[in-house]
Amino acid sequence: MSTTNRYFFTRNAATLFLLVFLSAQLVAAEESALEGQLKAEYGNKILTLRHFYTGDHLKFHSDGSLQGDATIGPWTVAGQIAVQEIRVRDARLIIHGRRIYRIFDSQQKPQDELTTIDNYYGAMREDLQKALLNVNVEIDIDLASAKNDQASIASAMHAVFLADGESMTGVVPEYWQAYFAKLEDKPAMVSHSLAPVPMFRNGPQMVPPKAITNPDPDYSPEARKVKYEGTVLVRVVIDESGATRDLQVNRPLGLGLDEMAIAAIRTWTFEPARKDGQPVAVSVVVEVTFRLY
Repeated sequence: MSTTNRYFFTRNAATLFLLVFLSAQLVAAEESALEGQLKAEYGNKILTLRHFYTGDHLKFHSDGSLQGDATIGPWTVAGQIAVQEIRVRDARLIIHGRRIYRIFDSQQKPQDELTTIDNYYGAMREDLQKALLNVNVEIDIDLASAKNDQASIASAMHAVFLADGESMTGVVPEYWQAYFAKLEDKPAMVSHSLAPVPMFRNGPQMVPPKAITNPDPDYSPEARKVKYEGTVLVRVVIDESGATRDLQVNRPLGLGLDEMAIAAIRTWTFEPARKDGQPVAVSVVVEVTFRLY
């Protein structure tokens, strides 16, 4: 190769290297600016999943469908995350967050159990704080566009998470519908399997239902881990055959215990209520108490 050719080859190679370097710098600058916007918009924000998948690493397609397998859990332990970090890499949106463990205050409003940490003391406080701070999850979402633009990010976020102001009634199981309708001051959209029935009223012509089998519920691992106790109230219809149906959480407890109560009540059987000697369906409120001994 002549000296002149070597000169042009070296100059072209240097130019190509400079272009590649500048292009990489531009991409990095754009990603940095975008991540700054994402941090401002989503940093420390509470996000609600459209599907309450459990696990510490979840991957989604850009349309919100799950990649791989994951089980569905209670919304009070698997439904919400507090964003700790959000970034874009290679047409993927990556979110690191802490799962929110929900309990309920005296007004039956959900609260992050971590906010109650000052109610505990000593070793119990330290153990509880450690347990709640280490419930971490990474969420990895493919973006529809390799440009990593705001439009594709907004679309991916909407596919996986509820938008601000979007009702929880669209994503929770039916037995939570009445609770959230009341909390959000919206009409209840509960589809009962049979016509509505009256609440039980004791009287000379009415005999109350009587439990035949009512096994205790299991304890959720999340509640057991933090030694959480309390009572769930569930409104339930006991039909003419003595079976339970149309269950609704009436006063929640949280940490997955409401789901445990619902699962247990569905297995209960009763001698049905009777009016004038005939079996009738009635709506009653039952208590399910969780205690660790």
